[in-house]
Amino acid sequence: MTMKYSKYYKQILALATPVVLAQVGQLTTQFADTAMVGNFGGEDPVPLAAVAIGSSLFLLIYLAALGLSLSITPIVGEHYARGDRREVGRLFENSVLYTALIGVVATVVALLLRPFISVLGQWMSSPGQNVELVAEMALPYYDMLVWSIMPLMVFLSVKQFLEGIGNTKTAMWITLGGNILNIYLNYIFIFGTTTIEAMGAEGAGLATLLSRLAQMVAIVAYFFLSRRLRLYRVFFEPDALKISYLRAFFKVGYPISFQMIMESSAFILASILALSFGEAAAGAMQVSFSIANIAWMITVAIGSASTILVSHIYGSGDRRALRPMVTATYHLGLAWAVIMAVVFVVLRRPMAELFTDNEAVVVLTSELMMLIAVYQFSDAVQGLSISMMRGLQDVKIIMPIVLCSYLVLSIPIGCWLAFGLDMGCHGLVVGLIVGLSAAAILTFLRLRVKTAQLIKG
Repeated sequence: MTMKYSKYYKQILALATPVVLAQVGQLTTQFADTAMVGNFGGEDPVPLAAVAIGSSLFLLIYLAALGLSLSITPIVGEHYARGDRREVGRLFENSVLYTALIGVVATVVALLLRPFISVLGQWMSSPGQNVELVAEMALPYYDMLVWSIMPLMVFLSVKQFLEGIGNTKTAMWITLGGNILNIYLNYIFIFGTTTIEAMGAEGAGLATLLSRLAQMVAIVAYFFLSRRLRLYRVFFEPDALKISYLRAFFKVGYPISFQMIMESSAFILASILALSFGEAAAGAMQVSFSIANIAWMITVAIGSASTILVSHIYGSGDRRALRPMVTATYHLGLAWAVIMAVVFVVLRRPMAELFTDNEAVVVLTSELMMLIAVYQFSDAVQGLSISMMRGLQDVKIIMPIVLCSYLVLSIPIGCWLAFGLDMGCHGLVVGLIVGLSAAAILTFLRLRVKTAQLIKG
């Protein structure tokens, strides 16, 4: 059986490995941000709280913009597989305009949401913290993130295009370079030097802005200097910019964006609600989700690879390869879920102790990790199913699925268990298990039906 799918395993892993390395670099940067700002604050928790609040609000805006841009990869991949170079070139030209428009809208929305920083500060700050001081420190950090939206969107337009033609390595190297630059600039701007004043949380935001500008310049330069990509650049024409292309990108992108917002909102809301059960509960929830993200980044990488490969199969018309590709994707994703579930159960306490010395937080985190181990399987299935549906551009159905899974099931059930049955944080996580399981079942069934329809022709 392994030999039957070995070709597909190799194809998936070849594309997924660079994405994993880029994800590892991004995760390292996030840890460095947290650690450096935490060290800057010392015993004062305000700088760290400011970063947490600013990044939480920005995350939803970023995910909405990212989801819209993810439509570029499958559409480009479809035409790339058909060998239609003119159309691929025109798609890229229009994708730059598309992401630029997203960037403008996202920046305006982010600026309009700026006053909500103080409201979010009241929700997320620990008892006894000066909420006004936290919000005051969060605003400059948030502003830096807001101004990084445009360079980020330009970077994404090229990155998603390159992934559509099967190139995941270039974005990996540029992302890793940007991460290294970000960490170096963090050290300079957060702590200061003999000539630069220490900026604390705002310095972390400035480092992010400058590293994103550098990544944008690097990937745009690559596109225009690469000889291999010249065959697409020659089709750049002013009259090729058309509303029909923008509409096609948006048609595939907005359900993906909606799904990402809904799923993330369920986790963010669980973290906020955990504050109702005290600082230890909130800390344990934060640590548990941070550990779970380590497993999720591999699933995202496998999913990204499957989107590319499925879009190529869809475009080429070789529908017989669709089923084994789908099956191989599930094999790899579920194998990873098994490994991480075992790790989370066996090493739950040592992993918790890496994040904190607080015994109450360690004990509660250890308990939550048992539940998080359970949802590794449903999380993998729903994540991979949605990625492959994205490759087939079958995304409209995702919206009612995530509405049912998170808004109708996950959040209400989690709140009922947590507050109605006094299960606390455990109830919130069980609610997430229910929502993810519903999403896994529904997306799996939909992909199965769609695959069968395409194979039959």
